Amino acid sequence: MFKITERQYNIIMKQAQACFPQETGGFLGGHGETILGVLPIPNKNLGDRTQTFALTSDDLDLAFRFLVKHQLEFLGVYHTHPGGIPVPSAQDLSHRQKYLFIVGLKDRYNPELFAWRVEGDRLYPEDIKIVSDLGATVIDIRTGKPQLAQGASAQQLDRLAEMIDGLVAGRLPEYPKFDPQNWDASSFSTLA
Repeated sequence: MFKITERQYNIIMKQAQACFPQETGGFLGGHGETILGVLPIPNKNLGDRTQTFALTSDDLDLAFRFLVKHQLEFLGVYHTHPGGIPVPSAQDLSHRQKYLFIVGLKDRYNPELFAWRVEGDRLYPEDIKIVSDLGATVIDIRTGKPQLAQGASAQQLDRLAEMIDGLVAGRLPEYPKFDPQNWDASSFSTLA
């Protein structure tokens, strides 16, 4: 079963809606069956873009750099079927990918995202679970550490957690008030 966050899912769906009635797509990266990166790509087909989604070698290079930069495995290419159901076409199968991700827009306002595992000439549907972004910790994919923890003390992180909990409960945060300090404005410069 593939897992994708609401944010990543919404990136794909917004792209599908914005490009309708043309096909569009992009690259998916992650680890195992967890989708951690979405790289939207404009359709490069020179012909009828309502029937075919095409990529260039530059797109492949961009995807390679994206995956390497973020230390992600290539999971597959996603694309839309603007007037149809999310079932792979003969052309989709000719690309010999392990997984195919297709957004069906037969009903434009109720798109369907499907994943398919390809083994030889056989197709197997794969479940996709959309997981909530609420309560998610943002992790620096280079270091594997929470981004909020970089340069912050445990006390500062506890205070931030309290403020977030308060916001969720409907309370406005209270910030400490500091006394004015003597500051010589002549030392201020916008040059870096």
